[in-house]
Amino acid sequence: MNNNNSNKEEEKYYKENEKEFQKALERAVPIGKGLKHLLTHERELMESGELKNITHKGSSSVWLEASSSIAPPGMVNVYRPMGDIEVQYLVENKLLPDTQPYQAIIEGSCGRAYANKYLTGKKWTDTNPSTVVEFTCPIDLIEKIKSIQTKIEDGAISMGLGNKAGNTLHYFNDSLRDSKSTFRIVKVKRQIPQK
Repeated sequence: MNNNNSNKEEEKYYKENEKEFQKALERAVPIGKGLKHLLTHERELMESGELKNITHKGSSSVWLEASSSIAPPGMVNVYRPMGDIEVQYLVENKLLPDTQPYQAIIEGSCGRAYANKYLTGKKWTDTNPSTVVEFTCPIDLIEKIKSIQTKIEDGAISMGLGNKAGNTLHYFNDSLRDSKSTFRIVKVKRQIPQK
């Protein structure tokens, strides 16, 4: 795909994601009792306005979300659906743990749409994703990771960082450690325990 088509596809997915986010904001209802089930970092992100409540009426979970960012020149966004243990490690250490055998990151707005499917139940993994994280990384880092291992999943480019995939986690973490790459939480699904 040439760069012009790639940019048009990215723009299309970005606009679709933004449109869905705006609709969700309009339909949102107060969180109520679900507020006490948010993890500390989730509550802090909501209180600071970095995440917005998009919980819909009758939901059995609290839903929080932020718009995707637009990566600056020379950078690209990749997304990862993550479970609570992995997210907690990332929040505390500013690095990904080496506990996941595949540890996929998915490129661009198409990747964000793909990652969201793990929270909505359209895709499944045994790590029980509760969170989508956006990483903004240098293009050369992502191109290096892509040259080692990629696969297409539902039209999105997925790269495995783990030891059963590309085994490139050390490159990714080095970039986070050196602050060349950054991350932010962009979606949360926090289950409300049923009585």
